[in-house]
Amino acid sequence: MPVKPTVKQQLKVSILRSRLYKQVKKFLHTANIFLPTLEDGDIKPFEEEVIETPSEEAVVAQDFEDDSLDQEIDYEEEDESEIPLVLPELLALPLPSNIISKKPQPSLESLRSVERELRKGQANDALEGLRVGLANKSLLFLKDVNKSTSTKQTTRAWDAVRNVQSQINAQARYYQRAWQELECIGTAEDHRVYQKLASKDLVTVKDITSAKRFGQGSDALAWFWRTGPSQDTLTGEWMEECKLN
Repeated sequence: MPVKPTVKQQLKVSILRSRLYKQVKKFLHTANIFLPTLEDGDIKPFEEEVIETPSEEAVVAQDFEDDSLDQEIDYEEEDESEIPLVLPELLALPLPSNIISKKPQPSLESLRSVERELRKGQANDALEGLRVGLANKSLLFLKDVNKSTSTKQTTRAWDAVRNVQSQINAQARYYQRAWQELECIGTAEDHRVYQKLASKDLVTVKDITSAKRFGQGSDALAWFWRTGPSQDTLTGEWMEECKLN
């Protein structure tokens, strides 16, 4: 929400939280069919680890601008009795990856396999988004920021960079969440392929921004540039565009 939300926006968020709470209740009801009986201590709450861009490359991300909170919403079907006492986004869902009960649970193995594949897909999508975001940020520095000749061009260029930085932050957060779950249910091969992100990984591609720099031969791209598509596919399109400019 904005720093100073309107009453209408606060009301809409409350209604959306109520709807989310209904979905959580439905999920919990269905989960009881597939999962063994669990105690509160059997579920590990999710603790998010935020990875920050290195200070030398940090760009203040653009504020989230979305007018959806100001759009009309149908309140007629809302049931006030469903207004949650606890924020639904803080509730820990009983997923195979965060069940830490030491009791034998053979019934969870098939569910862990399903979640493992879903998390790998989530991680792959996030890494692809991260590669695209970092390459786009690099290209913006090369084409727009460094070649701006007026205040208007500079302002527009930095707005574009901030927008891309928001996307990079989001993709890094999505990947980190998937990686945390794969640490619990992934195989040895998964642990080798999907590594933890570090701040030093979230940097622009120097081969794009500074193609003829000193020490270029000793530089190496972050590990995720070698995961998924081939090396040529990852950098070829952007490098070709750099050559044209």
